[in-house]
Amino acid sequence: MKTTKILSLFILVLLISTGISCKDQKAGKSTKDQMDQLEDSDSFAGSSKRTDICQLLTEADIQSVFHLSDTIKLKQKKTRDALCTYDWDDPESRYLSYTVSLNFARGQKRTKSQIDKVWESQNKGVYKKHKPQDVSGVGNRASWSDLGGGQLRVAFDGHIFYVTFFVFPKNKNPLNTQEMIERTSTLAKKVIKRM
Repeated sequence: MKTTKILSLFILVLLISTGISCKDQKAGKSTKDQMDQLEDSDSFAGSSKRTDICQLLTEADIQSVFHLSDTIKLKQKKTRDALCTYDWDDPESRYLSYTVSLNFARGQKRTKSQIDKVWESQNKGVYKKHKPQDVSGVGNRASWSDLGGGQLRVAFDGHIFYVTFFVFPKNKNPLNTQEMIERTSTLAKKVIKRM
């Protein structure tokens, strides 16, 4: 199924993006070995495995922010890595699909200096090629990049989380960058209120 393959690729990109923030990646190890090492280390790499992930970003939030009618059916998926994902198809074009996901970086609440260190490490690593730009008015700190189709990274109250928006096919996305930033920012503010 087209959506399942897209979602699998999307989740892989998202998990790798959060995993690259770890500074100690040894040469010669496979990606799986690196991800296993990152998940086992005391870093922000990988996913937080939060049990409340889909209560922080709800189906009603997606419907409201994307102005979806009740007739559009959202498919919700929560992975074992605590990634909450919502998928839907465009009602006017059966070839256009949307995905929004929420993921928290691994780790308990951290200090501001720890958050700053991870943030800068991510900027020099995974986000370097994805045109990050600061976004004001969301959390303690936020940035937008074109990673995974479009991702808002937010630091708030000692945590880092990601709201990712993906349209397939990417070149048919009806929203411009500013519209994607505004919608993911609105979703992030809803997450923050529930944290």
